Amino acid sequence: MTSDDLLGAAVSELYGADPEEFTRRRGELAATARSAGEAAVARQIAGLRKPTRSAWMINQLVRSDPDAAAGLATLGEELRAAEQSGDGARMRESSQARRELIATLVPRALAASGEHNPPAALREEITATFSAALADPEVAEQIQHATLLRPARRVGFGTVQPPELALVPPPSAARPAARPARKTRAAAPGRGRRRAGADPERRRAQAEADPDRRRAQAEAERERRRAEAEAERERRRAEAEAQRERRRARTEAERALADADRSAQTARQAEQRQQDAFQRLEQQLTEARRLLREASAQARRAEATRRRAQQALDRLAD
Repeated sequence: MTSDDLLGAAVSELYGADPEEFTRRRGELAATARSAGEAAVARQIAGLRKPTRSAWMINQLVRSDPDAAAGLATLGEELRAAEQSGDGARMRESSQARRELIATLVPRALAASGEHNPPAALREEITATFSAALADPEVAEQIQHATLLRPARRVGFGTVQPPELALVPPPSAARPAARPARKTRAAAPGRGRRRAGADPERRRAQAEADPDRRRAQAEAERERRRAEAEAERERRRAEAEAQRERRRARTEAERALADADRSAQTARQAEQRQQDAFQRLEQQLTEARRLLREASAQARRAEATRRRAQQALDRLAD
């Protein structure tokens, strides 16, 4: 097995297994690589980072169904194309497809990881990551590797917060440098006048397209506001759920403390009763020993009296 194969196998196992086993298994795999003489691979394995619960769940979905990541990439391209076209009807259709796809992928990700009753915050992180993948092709491409570390989140319409998602191992290819701006050539004399009077059909088409473009922009703005409102509702639901969970935990802790107090009081009372019974037994034992000593003394005296009487009788017989 080559070094790349050894590292790839470790990555596949670690990011496919339960996060609770990640740290322990990472150490074992790094030790195995060192034993095989692959010190560099061992360092790479030891440097792999543990994914969050929501990122791990998305990884499981992609591993079990690679078409899910492909669907995100395809629909993301359609959304961006619709936005660039300025076609309001096309943007509305794409936005509806976006909502339907996310509504389908979130429960599938939960089911793929065996999470049947997820907290609201966990569901919101998965939803936000899928939404970010539809807005940014780089996020969608990274999800296809099934090695997410953290969830992604959209900052605004069509933008993604980059630090919220990472790929393992990190991509080595750098982004291409931006092309230098082209120099604007000086207009030839009379060119402005010819352009101003030329192509009336094009100006008319542009004028007719302006209302559609404005409607598309308005639809995009409404979609952005809906997404932000949905994220805010999810955040508030998560906070409310966390508050309820804290109250439930506090109530259970107080109930457990009261039960422990009652159990301790009962145990102390039982201990006192046993202590009293032990003391009574000790007193009875002391009294029994005294009576035994007196009975023994009386027996010895009676035996001495018997011996003297026997001796007297023996002398009379002589």
